[in-house]
Formats: sequence, structure tokens, C-alpha cells
Amino acid sequence: MHVCADHPRVKSQSTKHDVKQDWEKLYRAAIIESDRSKLLQRIEDAEAAILERSRSLSKSPANSGKEQEVISRALHSISSLRAKAGD
Repeated sequence: MHVCADHPRVKSQSTKHDVKQDWEKLYRAAIIESDRSKLLQRIEDAEAAILERSRSLSKSPANSGKEQEVISRALHSISSLRAKAGD
């Protein structure tokens, strides 16, 4: 059986995975940023992506408990990083 990448189910799964990877990638970039002039922007980008993913998960809560927990911890870490960046 051939599965076309344009099939709605394939696109939907791929998009969900991409969104998850996007917030994680932006979060990691903020956490490891050593250039203070770029840090605030990295934090803002990560925070926006995390919140967007959290809203998306809240609309379809099936099987999202683990990721919501990870998101909650990531938001706490980003908040702490933001406080330190303001020093």
C-alpha cells in the first residue's frame, strides 16, 4: 500500500510532530543561548511556541498528558531564565 504525503491523515500527524519539535527546538535554543543580546528574543520565541503548543494540546487532550507535563516544566524553566536575563 502506498501512502501519499498529501493524504490528510499523514499531513496531520506530520504537522503535530513538527509543532512539537519546533517548540522543543526553540526551548533548547533559549536554554543554551550564551549571547545575552540574543537571549531575550530566544526566550520570547520559545515561550510563544510553547504556549501555542499547549493551547493546541488543550483542544485535543487525548494522549497529551505527558507532553503537557513537559510543557509545564519548560514554561517554568523559561520563566526562571527570563528572570535571570533581566539581571
